[in-house]
Amino acid sequence: MTTRYASEIVIGPVITERTYQLYTQGRYTFKVAPSASKTDIKKALEEQYISQGIRVKDVNTVTMRGKSRRNLRSRGMVGHTAGWKKAIVTLGEGQKIEGLFGSV
Repeated sequence: MTTRYASEIVIGPVITERTYQLYTQGRYTFKVAPSASKTDIKKALEEQYISQGIRVKDVNTVTMRGKSRRNLRSRGMVGHTAGWKKAIVTLGEGQKIEGLFGSV
């Protein structure tokens, strides 16, 4: 197995109304590489936020299916968006990631 950088595993945060609601409960949602395992995600996040002393308690992953799309300019050709993987991460008690949701 080849080692990968943390930035290759964790692509970025997913910010929606639902993820903000999870944020208030101490859970964060990230877009991750499709081949990343839960252990890889945990190690990458702890490495990426080492300055804040983050300890990941739990990682749940969901593979999101791509949606069908139609292009009316190309005579109704049907295509689809790419599938992706997201990770919902639970941190330890009293921990939070600073600067993820901006000034919210």
